[in-house]
Amino acid sequence: MTATNLLYPPIPFLSAAEGYRQPVADTRRGVRWLEQGRTVLVRLDTPDLPLWDAYDQVTDITPSLIFNFTLQDKRILLLNGVPVFPLQNAYVPPRLYARQSTISLTEFEHGQPSNFDEGPLHAIDYHRVVPISEHPSAHYNVFTTQLELDVLGAEFAGQHTLLRDKTQPLILVYLNELPPFQKYPYYKSIAELDLTLSDSLLRDRFPYNTPFSAPKDLAECTLWSWRCSDIDEYPWYRYIYRESFDEHGKIGSFRHMLLQIWERFGFWQATMMLAVGMALLLAPLFWRLHRAAVRTKQHVKGLYTRREEHELHKTDAEAACLLDYEDSEEAGHDENDLDSNAELNGDAYGRHPTGGQDDFGKPSMASNMMAIQESLGTIPS
Repeated sequence: MTATNLLYPPIPFLSAAEGYRQPVADTRRGVRWLEQGRTVLVRLDTPDLPLWDAYDQVTDITPSLIFNFTLQDKRILLLNGVPVFPLQNAYVPPRLYARQSTISLTEFEHGQPSNFDEGPLHAIDYHRVVPISEHPSAHYNVFTTQLELDVLGAEFAGQHTLLRDKTQPLILVYLNELPPFQKYPYYKSIAELDLTLSDSLLRDRFPYNTPFSAPKDLAECTLWSWRCSDIDEYPWYRYIYRESFDEHGKIGSFRHMLLQIWERFGFWQATMMLAVGMALLLAPLFWRLHRAAVRTKQHVKGLYTRREEHELHKTDAEAACLLDYEDSEEAGHDENDLDSNAELNGDAYGRHPTGGQDDFGKPSMASNMMAIQESLGTIPS
């Protein structure tokens, strides 16, 4: 091994070191309050996003995206003018945009507030999380929550870029309810509460949202799902990629197809088409179920028929046995009667009482033995 090789650590060592990278602590650098409790600006470094100049040409300067969070009427949180909390329609997540800027971190925090309206406007993809339930029917005594936003991608001038860099942070915005607080029973929904922006910070993406989830990494949306949700509870979607949603909701879901048909043909026509389509789709299944039911019925009927035949045969056999038994008993009684008559007759005519009528005129056992000995010859003693 040469001295040059000793100067460079091996590649597996670098990979292991990257795998054991420690997350960076939360920071408020890049967060500037314009109005405490109401409006805050956040500067987000985007290492993977190229800078576009006035001529739509890529430059080598590392840019950032500017996010303006404003609490409107103490009820609705706006992100660059678009409501993000509470959601107006959870089936159709809001489309978000952000201006690109080359302002430095020091100038952003301590310089004069700049006008970012001249920067390129990027449509963004994002991952949105609210830890507690934000369902319209949810009620709380004292409401407090946080909105977590991870920018996944950006598009400008037809150029779409996925923002995979692990060093790009997450944006967190904290919301608290203003007093007076509700007393039990709690009747106000989240949309009826007076809120304030209590804090905002940047959090390391690693390891919370890694590995990165691109559109191809997510579950495929098919007609077998009503809304193709990411989670089983409201608001159902966390990964908001613009290519996956339109004004009807999640593209590819059964709900999306149904709304498209309703918009084009009307409610009743869509209902009829849906009924016919479902009938054609389910007809083979119903036919198979019908055939299975018929075969099962025939099989059960055959089992009952064979059982009835077996029971009938068994009954006939028992009846025949019973008749034979009765006949044998009658025959026994008749024979006993004959024996009794024979005994009486024997007594009357001087015959041995043990001899029956059938033994009359037959040779005795002793005479039979003598005849056998004579035929065989004399047996020597």
